[in-house]
Amino acid sequence: MSASKDSAGPPQVVVTLVALAAGLVAQKAVSAGWRFVRGTDPTDDDDNSLPEILVFAAVSAATVAVAKNWATHRAKQISASD
Repeated sequence: MSASKDSAGPPQVVVTLVALAAGLVAQKAVSAGWRFVRGTDPTDDDDNSLPEILVFAAVSAATVAVAKNWATHRAKQISASD
């Protein structure tokens, strides 16, 4: 068998690593923003009420999902242009 170049995009490992890195950066940014706006640590169980926890979870999940989706799309787009 001969090895052929996959024209569908970058290797899945690269796309996964880029998505994970983007998710981590987004999570850190959301946590820093929360500390800046609220003045409390989002992981501090004693200082946050249930509505605050739910808002943080929703904002965090949405931000991470958008960042991962964008990073995955860009990684595939950059690879396709090579």
